[in-house]
Amino acid sequence: MTAIQLITILLFFSFTGWFISWLIIKMLFWPARPLVLGSLKLQGLVPAMQKKFAYKAGQSIQHAFTNYKDFDEKLADPQLIATLKPVIEEHVDHFLQVKIKTVFPIIAQFMGEKTINQFKEALLTEIDNLLPVLMKRYAGELKHSIKIGQLVEEQINQISTEQVKEILYANSRKQLFRFKIVCTLCSFMMGLAAILIVFFI
Repeated sequence: MTAIQLITILLFFSFTGWFISWLIIKMLFWPARPLVLGSLKLQGLVPAMQKKFAYKAGQSIQHAFTNYKDFDEKLADPQLIATLKPVIEEHVDHFLQVKIKTVFPIIAQFMGEKTINQFKEALLTEIDNLLPVLMKRYAGELKHSIKIGQLVEEQINQISTEQVKEILYANSRKQLFRFKIVCTLCSFMMGLAAILIVFFI
């Protein structure tokens, strides 16, 4: 076997490895739509699995969200509630200073500044006690009523194959290049092994 023949064989095996790696990456996205060849149906892995992946991802996120035990506590967190107090106090002031004259005009005539302040303090104290309880209950209802899994599933299904392809190539160029190099080297080694086997035989 001449040197040219040896180099040709090694180049052929190396090219075959590179081509197979290119084809594997290509088949992740192509064809985007099912291609029927007789009884054979071809479709890229990503578009073929997109709906199933979207459904599974939605189910997993919905399950995690529904079973997230700390959600109630976080929604009733005193620091979070403290941020609501200025708005609540503003509404209480508006009610006692303005709206009460329309809702209870007779009572409003007998309410001075001192009485209004007492009402305000009593209302704010009651709201402080009631708000955490309401927030916890609201959080419990929210976890079971909001369909976050369905939203995730819909959003994933709306992503086109081209967008996934762009994201993959933009963030995984080095990894894809290394994959091609590894496949090429493996094929080169197979070619070398084949030559050695023929040589010894």
